[in-house]
Amino acid sequence: MHQRAPYRASRTSSRYARWVPIAGAFFVVALVATAATVLVLGRSVESAGTDAASVASRRAARPARELLAPRGPAPRVDQARAALPAIPARAYILVDEASGAVLAESGADRRLAPASVTKIATAVLLLELGHLDDVVTVDVDFNDLEADSTVMGLAPGDRYTFRDLLYGLMLRSGNDAAIAIARAVSGDETRFVNTMNALAARLELDDTHFTDPHGLGGPGHYTSARDLAALTRYAFTLTGFAEVVRQTRWDTHGTKQIELWNSNVFLYMYDDADGVKIGYTEEADRTLVASATRDGHRLIAVVLGDSYGATHAGNLLDWGWETACWPAAAGGCDRVKPME
Repeated sequence: MHQRAPYRASRTSSRYARWVPIAGAFFVVALVATAATVLVLGRSVESAGTDAASVASRRAARPARELLAPRGPAPRVDQARAALPAIPARAYILVDEASGAVLAESGADRRLAPASVTKIATAVLLLELGHLDDVVTVDVDFNDLEADSTVMGLAPGDRYTFRDLLYGLMLRSGNDAAIAIARAVSGDETRFVNTMNALAARLELDDTHFTDPHGLGGPGHYTSARDLAALTRYAFTLTGFAEVVRQTRWDTHGTKQIELWNSNVFLYMYDDADGVKIGYTEEADRTLVASATRDGHRLIAVVLGDSYGATHAGNLLDWGWETACWPAAAGGCDRVKPME
């Protein structure tokens, strides 16, 4: 009988006024979910010391307009400089990361299956609630997952830091790593998913609902291109996120040394790419949140339901660099220098 090779499994305004009471309720839910999560944090974790409870509670109490506030001026777009490329995706959006300004979009509010880009939310909660140097004793067996599931290669009793699990989640797209993180942070997957949905409420991601931490999903697991762009903008404000999603390789330092290569093909095919995450299920088709930074400006492209998402995300970014200019402090407008 064929035996799997260990550790290398690659299974592949008035308008707003009426929302104030609802938003307040969302913040209460977020606070309660966060508090419950922090209470169980450490059940299978050896802490390296962290003030996660107070930090997470402060974040949960901050409104979305503060968490997602512009951090720089919005670029101006001169569409006469270049025609917007044809993108045959179910939905897409191109966003300036610093300001949140939308440069281009189509179907950006459609509720669609996200597949493994779900793991951006899982990573956000780990960075908010965990401590990357804490050691986790794993109770997940990658052999219990479906044969075509992407995995890190975890086995019960394995011991890894949250940092290793985060790389396994975002580089290898390990569904086993997602489950291990959920259990270690919240005690079980159900509580962790509740906290994921509290995060969505906190960021006012109105077209997002999660049912699991990895994205295999079902009818109730959905998000939109616009929500994913907002979530990713927030993720980039968290210490450690940018460092992880731009890496092409990470070697774990736990029970086993596992070579984790980044499965995000966009990183290898686009100059100045620095993230973020790919996904695939039959229902979702290919999904991608891509980012690239040039001359200090980062653009985020989200492409959902597109078999050639990496190529089309690159086309969107090329158009963005060509047509956008950012207001300069001394006046005028700064454009990104053309690639040589």
